[in-house]
Amino acid sequence: MKKQKVIILDNEQLNKRDLNAIHKLQEGLNKVDQFPVYTPELQRFEQMVLREQQNTRKKLIKDLVLFLLIAFFILSGIILSLYQMPVVFILLQIFSIVFLAMYTGVRIIKKVNNL
Repeated sequence: MKKQKVIILDNEQLNKRDLNAIHKLQEGLNKVDQFPVYTPELQRFEQMVLREQQNTRKKLIKDLVLFLLIAFFILSGIILSLYQMPVVFILLQIFSIVFLAMYTGVRIIKKVNNL
């Protein structure tokens, strides 16, 4: 490194402290550079990725099975009510459509009012 000249002003003590601090910082950085760096093996990272992929796959399968079971029970109930009690089925459909329309409208209104 090229040494730079420092112009000594009225605050000669302050400049000495600054130079001393700079020198200590440079020494500290040199010590940090001398520490050995541990780099994990590539196989460790590959195992971590495989483990995460397996966990994600298991979670996806669990969520999918849960979704299919719930969908099966809902559809079974709807089909059963359609054939056993058509009036209840029609009322349920009307109520669902009205509820979804109102819920969507209220959420849009809240979102617009918050902006």
